[in-house]
Amino acid sequence: ALPDGTVLVNTGLLGAVANEAQLAFALSHEIAHALQAHHWREVRETRGKRIGLIIAGLAGSAFIGDLSTFLAGLGMAAVVNGHTRRLENQADRLAVQNLIERGYDPREGPRALAMFVERYGNRSTSKLWSNHDSSLLRGSFLTVQLKLQYPQGQFEGRRVDTAAFQSMREAMGPVKIQ
Repeated sequence: ALPDGTVLVNTGLLGAVANEAQLAFALSHEIAHALQAHHWREVRETRGKRIGLIIAGLAGSAFIGDLSTFLAGLGMAAVVNGHTRRLENQADRLAVQNLIERGYDPREGPRALAMFVERYGNRSTSKLWSNHDSSLLRGSFLTVQLKLQYPQGQFEGRRVDTAAFQSMREAMGPVKIQ
């Protein structure tokens, strides 16, 4: 999702998801970023810390030179990535809620995250280097949340796939995912 609300879909996603509900989860996640103005919130909500780190980096450069500005840059990455991870987790929760409201089986959200782990491996959970929690952690959290908030079996018979989605996938042909 771009800051202006545009959501781009990579054809690799269409080839990777197993069903329409997983696609709905991924799209709902990105739409949640746009609707919640996550880009602008991150900029606004981390501004004070980023400015403080810039000032500290510049002031410290008088004593330890470029190392100070380098350390300030690392601090800014940690601040921004930590904040962005919270927004990512919010987008996951909102995406699951959207699946429920639209009649999809919300268990497909965590299954999509498990598929990403299977295909692409688990992402770093470094507070400094990663702006997403690992897909394994995100999927586990959503699975637990669903089990705690909804009675067992409540989602049986919910929509997972449609003939229209499968027809689109067949018309698209195989998607080579590297």
